[in-house]
Amino acid sequence: MELISFRIHNYRSIIDTGWCELSSDNITGIIGQNESGKTSILEALYSFYTGTISEDIMRSDLSNPKVSCTFEIQPEIFEEVLKRKNLPEGILNFVRTSHSFTLTRLWDDNMENVLYLDGVEISGFYSRYEQNLRDVEAEMQKRIDEYLAKRDQIVDDAENAEKKLREEAKNLESANNLLSEAKKEFKLLKKTPNGKYAEEKLEEANKLFEETRRVCEIADQEFDIKRRKADEALYHARIVDESVKATKHFNYLQNKLEESFMALHEIQKVFDKTTKEKEKRSLQNEMEHLNKEYLKVSMEYKEAKKNAVIKKHIAYKFISGKSLALAEKEVMKEKPEVEKFFTKEEAGEILFDLIPEFIFFEDFSSLLPNRIDLEDIMRVDLQKEGLRAARNYLLISGLTPDFFTETSSRILKQKIEKLNKEVTLDFHDFWRQNIGKANKISINFELEHYDDSDPEKVGHPYLEFWIKDRFDRLYPKQRSRGVRWFLSFYLELKASSLSKDERGRVLLIDEPGLSLHARAQEDVLKVFEHIKDKMQIIYSTHSAHLIDIRKLHRLLAVQRAIENDESSETKVYNARSLAFASADTLTPVYTLIGSSLNEQQFIHKNNNVIIEDIATYYYLTVIRTLIGFNKEIYFLPASKISNISTMVNILLGWGLDFIVLTGNSSEGIKTHEALKNTLYLNDDKASQEHLVHLENFYTIEDLFSTLDFKKYILHKRIGIPESNSEYLEENNILRPVLASGFMDYVEENDLKFESFDEETRENFEHLFQMLDRGLR
Repeated sequence: MELISFRIHNYRSIIDTGWCELSSDNITGIIGQNESGKTSILEALYSFYTGTISEDIMRSDLSNPKVSCTFEIQPEIFEEVLKRKNLPEGILNFVRTSHSFTLTRLWDDNMENVLYLDGVEISGFYSRYEQNLRDVEAEMQKRIDEYLAKRDQIVDDAENAEKKLREEAKNLESANNLLSEAKKEFKLLKKTPNGKYAEEKLEEANKLFEETRRVCEIADQEFDIKRRKADEALYHARIVDESVKATKHFNYLQNKLEESFMALHEIQKVFDKTTKEKEKRSLQNEMEHLNKEYLKVSMEYKEAKKNAVIKKHIAYKFISGKSLALAEKEVMKEKPEVEKFFTKEEAGEILFDLIPEFIFFEDFSSLLPNRIDLEDIMRVDLQKEGLRAARNYLLISGLTPDFFTETSSRILKQKIEKLNKEVTLDFHDFWRQNIGKANKISINFELEHYDDSDPEKVGHPYLEFWIKDRFDRLYPKQRSRGVRWFLSFYLELKASSLSKDERGRVLLIDEPGLSLHARAQEDVLKVFEHIKDKMQIIYSTHSAHLIDIRKLHRLLAVQRAIENDESSETKVYNARSLAFASADTLTPVYTLIGSSLNEQQFIHKNNNVIIEDIATYYYLTVIRTLIGFNKEIYFLPASKISNISTMVNILLGWGLDFIVLTGNSSEGIKTHEALKNTLYLNDDKASQEHLVHLENFYTIEDLFSTLDFKKYILHKRIGIPESNSEYLEENNILRPVLASGFMDYVEENDLKFESFDEETRENFEHLFQMLDRGLR
């Protein structure tokens, strides 16, 4: 599995690198000035692998760091490791098609991180899946809420009916009292003149009583009906009430778990900053107590979540019309509390175990130290200088902790001497294979013990390292930084080759040429070439000697958005957009272009073609091959048009044959006319074979059709109403880098002359026909 590309957000000066593709041949160089952000890219990639960041990584705008990496994978491996659960629909088909997946690590304000399966397409599949889950959950909750609202309405109706019944009972009691009084009054007055009035009053009271009694009976009947409905609703609603209660308990434990985690996190931060041993012990006890509490709440939380899910599904089925027994049976069979789909985080953690190991070769830990305590090596104390280099040495030597338990100092020294010779021989073999030179340096380590000059460590063992040559035996730090670096680099590569881990490796190297002279830097590049089939290399540099001019596709250019402003954001240009980087950023490329040209034998007796610049040289060199132009022809690039006259004078002085090719810029026209006048006395016929002028083309780029220019040179889908040369000038695009990128693109994609459209082919065919007239 290999790393294909990466994207970094909110990491130191980086806001967003955009997606940066790595070179397909496993060597990617990052160029840029100091403080441009090269190291930040390497550190961000290493943080992605380790999951750790420091406070100085966080940006002042409080945006959270995020690093995404895309890896190549065989679809069957992806499916195999994730077969335990399902994935949202569409993900497997995407991986089968793309043969890749993306992992993202995101940090929060507390520098805690989460790793998850990511990518535009995969995130889309998860978003649809998660939306579907939310829709199902919302529908369940809606039905439960509606059911509870209906239950509450039924209970309210029963309570209102009871209230009405009590009121009607009071009315009946009042009517009964009126009737009793009317009866008494009638009994007293029936034989008196007022008897008729008392009788009428009695009739009215009796009538009121009967009417009130009938109303009360109706109210009693309504209450009885509604009370029974309410009792039934309350009885059935207990299932839903249990679900609501379980959900509330789950929410409570969720909050409690978050509070417990934050308390543990805060005390951990205090513990990490504390230096006093007494305070550390006190904090350690408190941390252990909080950790036990966190684990306890975590278990309760998981059980509560499971219970809440089960009860909600039973309640939903029950209120949908199924019996309680059937609802429980179906839920037991469906097991909704068991996650059947991988979350993004679960999938991310599983896939992370497959990705290559990221190794950061940096000075503090990777360079061989003078000495290091054996105890620090065994317990892997990352704060100890040279730890990784020392562990690499022991791994290469095949040493285990048992080796140092040997009681006989004589036997131990013999074994160590033998191991030192073996490591030295292997180092010589490594140097000879990779660099092609002999090397007389030998590497030694010795096991020593502290004496009473260090009372706290007296008797404790430590390892001491030496680098010897024919004359001196010195500590690593007493040697040149270059020797120490190269030796430590060998230890890293050798240790990596001995690893049984089949995941692969990504070696991150910050400024490998910083301590080395020019030739040694070229040796490093040779090593990269030798090991690129075994691991991927990503390195930062501003040295021209660590760049292969024939392989500019390997480069990423890094610079500040605002030059000379170290507080502005970092921008990254890939191989196809290198020409948009500043001249200062591309200094090593320009240096290399110059030195590369100087080292070649360009000038010949015949068939020399003087051209305007390096960009023209690149384009014509490529097109000549594509077009199949077999005649001998030697392009001599002037650094600028004004230098053409000087080159003409030199070749005239040497008596060499030449052709001059100029474009239709003002300088090109001026140079052409001046040469025609001085060399051929303005005779067009005499000069036409040796002075070739592109009358309709400002620069060589104008010979390409606009379509081909966008497709094969700019690699952009944009509208270009002006000429190609005008577009380059208006956008301040660096022509030599664009031309070099075109050369790489043609080689990588096996482009043919037929790939270009008719306009481009006709223009270049006509140009080579004009050149052919002056060739011998």
